[in-house]
Amino acid sequence: MTFDQLNQPQKKGVTTTEGRVLVLAGAGSGKTRVITYRIAHLIKDKKVPASSILGLTFTNKAAQEMKHRAAKLIGKDAVKDVTLCTFHSFCMQVLRSDIEKLGYTNHFSLYDERDVRRLIQQLARLHFDGDEMPSLEPTIEAIRYVRSRGLTAAELPLQDALTLNVYTDLAQCMRAYNAVDFDSLIILTVELFNACPDVLKKYQDQFRYIMIDEYQDTNDIQF
Repeated sequence: MTFDQLNQPQKKGVTTTEGRVLVLAGAGSGKTRVITYRIAHLIKDKKVPASSILGLTFTNKAAQEMKHRAAKLIGKDAVKDVTLCTFHSFCMQVLRSDIEKLGYTNHFSLYDERDVRRLIQQLARLHFDGDEMPSLEPTIEAIRYVRSRGLTAAELPLQDALTLNVYTDLAQCMRAYNAVDFDSLIILTVELFNACPDVLKKYQDQFRYIMIDEYQDTNDIQF
C-alpha cells in the first residue's frame, strides 16, 4: 500500500512495526491516522492475521471511526477480525470468558454509576449511628478515585471510619451479588491476569500487536 497522505514522521510510525513505538504529537496532527494506517500496513503488507491486532480507545465512537478508516484503506473484509474497542469493552470480553476463575459467574450483572451510588448509600446507613446522615459525596468521590485507579484502601483521599468501612463492604457486596461496574471491569481484569498466568498468556499469544489511541490519557491500572 502507498503512504502518499503521510508525512515522514507519520510514515516512520506506520512502518516501524516491531517493538514499542510512541507517537508523540499535538492535537489534530494525525496520531489516529498513524494507527489506522499501521493496522492496514500490518495486514496488507506484513501479512499479519487481523485477529492478532488489538486497538484500544477511550470511546466507542473512536473505535468505530478507526475501523471505518482502516476498512477504507484495505477493505471491510480485511479488517473485520481486528479487535478495536474501548478498554472497558475489552475487559468485558475477557471477564465474560474467564471471570469464573475469580469466583464470579460469567453471567455477572453490570452495575451503572447509579446502582453503585445506591449501594454505597445503603452500606453507609449500616455504618452510621448518628442522628443525621452527612453528605456522602466526599465518600463517593473518594471511593471512585481509588477504584478507577486500582489503588488500595490506604490510598483513599478520606480516611474516616465511614469511608473505609463502606469501601471494604462495597467490594464484598458486589462479589456476593455477582456484580461488576464500570470501574471494576479493569480492576478485575488485572486481578485475573495476575492470578491466572494461563489466561494472561492466552491473550498475549492472541494479540501480537497492540495499539492505543490517546495513550497519554491512560492511568496506571489501564497500563
